[in-house]
Amino acid sequence: MRRLRHFTLGLILGLAGMLTGAPAQAEVKALLVGSNYAIAENKRLHLTNPIADVQMIEAALKRSAVQDVTLLEEPTHTQWETAFADFVHSLSGDDIGMLYFAGHGFQVDGANYLMSSDGTSLIPLENLVSQISAKARGTIIVIDACRSNPLYALEPEDELQIVTIEGAARQLDQVSVQEISFSKGGLAQMGNLRGLSAIVFFSTEPGNIAEDGANPGKGSPFAIEFAKAVKRRQSLDEVFRKTAIAVNARTEGRQSPWRQGDLPYNVFLSGMRALPIP
Repeated sequence: MRRLRHFTLGLILGLAGMLTGAPAQAEVKALLVGSNYAIAENKRLHLTNPIADVQMIEAALKRSAVQDVTLLEEPTHTQWETAFADFVHSLSGDDIGMLYFAGHGFQVDGANYLMSSDGTSLIPLENLVSQISAKARGTIIVIDACRSNPLYALEPEDELQIVTIEGAARQLDQVSVQEISFSKGGLAQMGNLRGLSAIVFFSTEPGNIAEDGANPGKGSPFAIEFAKAVKRRQSLDEVFRKTAIAVNARTEGRQSPWRQGDLPYNVFLSGMRALPIP
């Protein structure tokens, strides 16, 4: 009788894997990037929680089934390039690539940019998504950015370089601080998500500002709730939904995380729920 029960449970889990199109335990490689901007000359850029955020997410992921986690703290644009190129190179067609970013993000003319920790460079988000998607079976992007627009008081003639990461090469361009200072707060919807190969989960809705957190070093509202949810045995869809509900409640409606894109299968970062034996 016991053998029959074990066979029945194994059959149910096997069928669940076939129906979802993915194994119960996803093979995920994660790159976590956090910037407090302590190395930036512009003191207005300084934040108090992104480093604590990515450390919290690293611990949460390692308590789940994700062991291949790279933590990148306070990267200059050069360190961004090197670490991201190494991360993409490590991906195979069987992997799910996950990028988590905590720091400053801006939109200019509908394009989203992440700021490097030196405060001198912007990295196009769409380029990062497309590179991971080109190598991995699936792409998960989590962005806890747009915490404020600290560039409003800079001189209009100041410029930031745009670093487009393409393997070991890069293409440089410039964007004026004035363009950023007068752009909409928050990030924009992604324009290059096609098919079912990538999900982007933003800490707040388009055009809104995400909170850095009231307690320095204790984490942002988004990171706190995402870390709680990602450790539980539930699908990634449930992680996103429960995080959004909890962040909205924690911020009293000021911040509502949202997602864009999708994958054609379920992902279980901490494994599927245990099924009761009949």
